[in-house]
Amino acid sequence: MRMHQRTLWTLYAGNLLTSIGLWFFLPLLPIFIGRRGGSSALVGAVFAAGLLANAAIRYPAGWAADRWGTRPVILGSMVAYSLLFLAYLLPLPLVAFVGVRFLHGAAAGAYWPAANGLIAQVTPPRQRGRAFGFMQSTMMAGMLVGPGIGGFIGLFNLSAVFVVSAFMCGVATLALTFLPNVRAEPVLGVPEGALRVVRKLVPLIVLGAGTSYMIGSFDTIWPLYMTYRGASTLAVGISFVAFALPATLLSAQAGALGDRFGPRRLVVVALLATAFFSCLYPFISSVGWLIGLGLVEGAFTISGGPSLIAEVSRTADPGHQARTQGVFQTVQTLIQIVGALIGGALFALSPTYAFLAIAAVCLLGASTTLWPRAARANHTSEVH
Repeated sequence: MRMHQRTLWTLYAGNLLTSIGLWFFLPLLPIFIGRRGGSSALVGAVFAAGLLANAAIRYPAGWAADRWGTRPVILGSMVAYSLLFLAYLLPLPLVAFVGVRFLHGAAAGAYWPAANGLIAQVTPPRQRGRAFGFMQSTMMAGMLVGPGIGGFIGLFNLSAVFVVSAFMCGVATLALTFLPNVRAEPVLGVPEGALRVVRKLVPLIVLGAGTSYMIGSFDTIWPLYMTYRGASTLAVGISFVAFALPATLLSAQAGALGDRFGPRRLVVVALLATAFFSCLYPFISSVGWLIGLGLVEGAFTISGGPSLIAEVSRTADPGHQARTQGVFQTVQTLIQIVGALIGGALFALSPTYAFLAIAAVCLLGASTTLWPRAARANHTSEVH
């Protein structure tokens, strides 16, 4: 048990450093491309390439982690991820940024199925919500710390941000070398294919669709909506910090509540809260109120994430933890892309349509608990 705790805290520490490195760089990437002469269309293509690669790599990475162990996949992805920060500084033609971001997104995506599979392998099923909650806290903490420091460095030398990000992720890679190589349990019979895993996960995929759609849509429309209501760029940044703060502080506690009272119940509460706030935002014109409501929403919206990932881990068959996580993450990332595209299109018609679409997808996800198959699975997970 002590070794397992050391494994988890090593992973958390490495993930925190990686998240800080990511958020040093990510908000400034559009500015960097723009200063090189890139258009807004190129910026969109760069980010789309990263998301697509991130989604596509997840199942193969999960399969590799189940086959050869989590450690080589985690370290391989982290080495590539660290070095690729420096690739942006090479004297490349502008269109090459699409390829660099594609590779960078793939390196980031390969990390997550192995990391989540490792957590599932070393944590008892009844404690996984709390364990995944700590993982989520480290991700959100990077969002709190990284943009401010990265923006400050960028005032003096924008290229230095990429070097610092590479250094932070390099230090994280060194920390993660202390992880054990946890292999999946031996499997008798024919390994599960991706489509069979998808069919098994359908209720959980739909349950998670609301939050994933919200994230993709909010990333696109929230800065636009804040400026539409008269917010400054500083206020937009503060609104993101306000949303991330409760998720950083409360994710582990939220995961523990899911372990205690039932993971799907907590996810449904989070979805209903997201739907409520999404219906409320179109009628709020005060920037201060929007920031304050975002602070409250952050405590609810992200609270179901750790419990949902834990429930996915409990659904996985022996020997298929990482690839099951990979399948689930692939679909959820694709839903984020759909949310970004549809949210942006609806916002062009009316901000109200964009927010109400988020509420509709969240209510659809919450309705899965009424499905007979999902209800039986929910009862089984809460018994065990």
